[in-house]
Amino acid sequence: MIVIFTEEQMLLYCLDKNESENKWICILCSTKIKRKQIPSRAVINNLQVCEIPAELKKLNDLEKHLIALRLPFMKIVNLVSGKISHKFAQKGTKGPLHIVPSDVEDTVMSLPRPIDKSMMIRLQLKRRLKYKAVWEEQLINPNDIRQALTVLKEKHPGYKYVQIEDIKENYLISDKNESNQENEINNSNAIDIEEITCEKSSTSTEITNDDHINRLALGDVQDCKNDSEEMDEDNDDIRAKYNIGTDSCIQPADFSDLVMQESKLHTVAPAEKNKLTALLSDNTIEALAFPHLFPDGRGSFDEKRQCKLGWKEYCKLRLFSSDSRFASDSNYIFFLKYLADLKQTFSSINIAFRKKLTLNVGQSSDDGQMKFLLGKDMIYRHFQSVRGSPQYWQQRLKDLFAMTRQLGCPTYFVTFSCADLRWKEFIDSFVRHTGEKVKDSYSFAEKARLLRTNPVIASRMFEGRFNNLMKLFIKGGSYSLGQVSDWFCRIEMQFRGSPHSHMPLWVEHAPKYNGVNTNTKTRDEIARFCDKYITTRFPSATEDNELHNIIKDVQTHSRSHSKSCLKYHNTICRFSFPRPVARRTFICEPFQSDNDECKERVQQAKKNLKEMNATMNMLEKDKTLLWSDFDSLLCKYNWTYDDYEWSLTVVHRRPTLIHKREPNARWVNQYDEELLRAWNANIDIQFVLDPYACAKYLMSYTTKPEREMSLLLEATHKECREGNISVREEMKKLTGTFFNHRQVSVQEAIYRATGMPLTYSSRKVLFIPSHSNSCRFLKPQHILKQMDDENRDIYMSNLADKYFDRPLDSDLNICIADFASDYDIVSANISTKKTKSTVKKLQTLPFAIKKRCNKKAITRYPFFNRETDQENYFENLLVLYLPIRNRDEFKKPYQLYYENGIVYDYHQNCNRKVKDIVSENRKKYECHFDVSKEMESIFNELATQSKEDDWADVVANIEKNRLGQNEIENEENPDFELIHKKKKNNNIFDLKQSCHASNEIRPLLESMSEEQ
Repeated sequence: MIVIFTEEQMLLYCLDKNESENKWICILCSTKIKRKQIPSRAVINNLQVCEIPAELKKLNDLEKHLIALRLPFMKIVNLVSGKISHKFAQKGTKGPLHIVPSDVEDTVMSLPRPIDKSMMIRLQLKRRLKYKAVWEEQLINPNDIRQALTVLKEKHPGYKYVQIEDIKENYLISDKNESNQENEINNSNAIDIEEITCEKSSTSTEITNDDHINRLALGDVQDCKNDSEEMDEDNDDIRAKYNIGTDSCIQPADFSDLVMQESKLHTVAPAEKNKLTALLSDNTIEALAFPHLFPDGRGSFDEKRQCKLGWKEYCKLRLFSSDSRFASDSNYIFFLKYLADLKQTFSSINIAFRKKLTLNVGQSSDDGQMKFLLGKDMIYRHFQSVRGSPQYWQQRLKDLFAMTRQLGCPTYFVTFSCADLRWKEFIDSFVRHTGEKVKDSYSFAEKARLLRTNPVIASRMFEGRFNNLMKLFIKGGSYSLGQVSDWFCRIEMQFRGSPHSHMPLWVEHAPKYNGVNTNTKTRDEIARFCDKYITTRFPSATEDNELHNIIKDVQTHSRSHSKSCLKYHNTICRFSFPRPVARRTFICEPFQSDNDECKERVQQAKKNLKEMNATMNMLEKDKTLLWSDFDSLLCKYNWTYDDYEWSLTVVHRRPTLIHKREPNARWVNQYDEELLRAWNANIDIQFVLDPYACAKYLMSYTTKPEREMSLLLEATHKECREGNISVREEMKKLTGTFFNHRQVSVQEAIYRATGMPLTYSSRKVLFIPSHSNSCRFLKPQHILKQMDDENRDIYMSNLADKYFDRPLDSDLNICIADFASDYDIVSANISTKKTKSTVKKLQTLPFAIKKRCNKKAITRYPFFNRETDQENYFENLLVLYLPIRNRDEFKKPYQLYYENGIVYDYHQNCNRKVKDIVSENRKKYECHFDVSKEMESIFNELATQSKEDDWADVVANIEKNRLGQNEIENEENPDFELIHKKKKNNNIFDLKQSCHASNEIRPLLESMSEEQ
């Protein structure tokens, strides 16, 4: 075997120099080395970066950007939630990233001449001096900037011709070490925004007795501290109120410089004279925008390499490296994520223009044919491959609907929240990574700071923790929720920036609720099933101290409620807390009042329940509620327990599962004991009763972060259609809308940039292009140019082509649905040693098929309405479920052939009706078609109802964030011009609009004649 790396080379490129410890190598690199190839992620593949000089390490964020030859302008926000202040909040980004060349020499020359090495000045950074928006404001040390540029001039080739004037005068103070310590203290002890107080006017309101009861029935709403997990940071943001600059890519949440109010304020705009740089075409941006990460200018993505390295692999290499310089820089993480999205969008647009109907070569070259995309509302589907976009999640939602069509309604909906500040193993890992000493306990400020500076480790540890929980408790191991057969999981980011998971689960042999016609036996089975796996018990500290503390800390709803709880109603918690007390688990179905007497009884029952809740809320402030307290309340209203259960039916509009719950657990969310002990964070388990509940959950949790972006894209699309613009111009506008209004947390940026999974599923989902007029992908342009204009063989092969080209074996006399579900498409050159099943090559195409070893795939297909489009409906049905070798085997009209046709069945060796064969195969893939159709219809109805309210919120948010931001967004982005190429005007100058104040213009207007 040829030795690619010597032991000395491996140790040279290994950042951990401890030779006594074992060195680990990843599977990717190990596989490459075994093949005698250089791994693409190997440091020797021109990926080495030099050590950061001390002169660059001590720079703050503003100083780092002042020395950069490319300035990144990006709006960075602090994701404030609960008691996490701006000082300790995780980072997030809003809007686009703009890179502009910076005139470093002019900037340094404009700074005041330092009188000593410790001199600090207060500096504002702007895109242009005339703009109101301040992108960064902080204290800087001019001497540190000069020293850093001197080092870069020696190391970085991009700074070779940068001239920095030397200061020949002697400094008054030469004790640099002492001044550095003072600077570090000034930079680290930032003023917390919450420490800035302001007087707020308050008006007294008269509270009636009914209002008082409503508040008591809900909980301690009057004591609400607005500790919402989804709190809008702009509502009570002191910076927004007093027009303090928003935290941006070049502005951290460090406002210690506000202390130095007596300092003279200096304003610079290093990129004033320059236009935006195209990220996709400028190969020097990375090393010039982040010189503190690439001090010698080497190791960036655009370096020439012996082994090709993709962008996603490069992102993994940088962020997952043991060298923490990249993973700890949130600005660099957002840069990687933005560029990843931009590259993927541009690639998807190129692919979208190869997606057409059945044409010949001449027609495929006609841009007018692309109007099909506009007419069929396919114009913004190029975002489907951009992870996290609305179209990406829309595709995942279609996959989930396909699973429900084949598997039925899920048994559970489960949510696992993240408690990264609670899990000590997370904090200990952060501490070890930073080189600090592990302690027994940490203050909240310490934990928040560690999380803020280690987002990559936090993301990867959450992924590992969740995967282990699934492996040991959900889909295997103890099967804490029953014999789980299938699942689908979506990773979503909480408002504070940390991930959590939403997942429907399918459990084998779980009882199913069939509406009001469900018999008593099935109802009892559902109750026993839920009692077996779900509980609301709240043990005392003496009974089970560990479980008591976990429930109290993470599983109990706040009695004061949060802003999120009262999002839709001021007096009703949208999570239905406090929950009703119950001696047993039962299904509560809504009661229909037929006459006036029943209506009066219903109103009295609602009033009594509200008063009971108010009384129990008052009692539990002083004591732990017992069954005796509950029984005494029943006696007060002359109710039996059966009367109480009946009263619950009048307050629910939909069938609802009421869990067995003791009086002291009214604020406890249901849980599974094994899962709660293992996860040690908030979990939510809901048993799914009907399609409405399923659709409501999907509407609430699987699409909520993307609704705003989806509405904005739809509005842009509508505007473009009314304006009758070209397809490429519309794609440019849609791309601009997407990037100008996106919002991403730093951990989500890590997930997207590195390809960490945002969804998990037990089944692979495949789309079957069953219809003869399905969209096809054109072959590359260089191949089409070599073909005759009348040639119709211009498309890439799809799944249907491979199905018709399958081998002539008897066991492959199957329909295309079975083919897609049971077989994998692989390369014809695949090694048979690596496969467990037999590999069979196709007849003419360079592919092969092999039987799936695991679960069958879920199939999706085009939908046609039987009532309005019969021919397409029956053609689609025949192709999907009738075994054929060629489309020509069908006879028109398709409906008549479906109902009366007879073909030979190779499995039963006899002639059979086409209708019987199709129906038999259809049952395997559409056994829950009606349930899935009902659920999808309810989902679309709920989505339509919420659009108007969501759009009002979108418009409000746009107006709120428009001040200062629209100045730079109005500049032409050169990256979007790659989508819509224009002919350049042969001008050697730029026309600039003159700006004058009104007091300057008025005398000029008065001096003009009437004709003028």
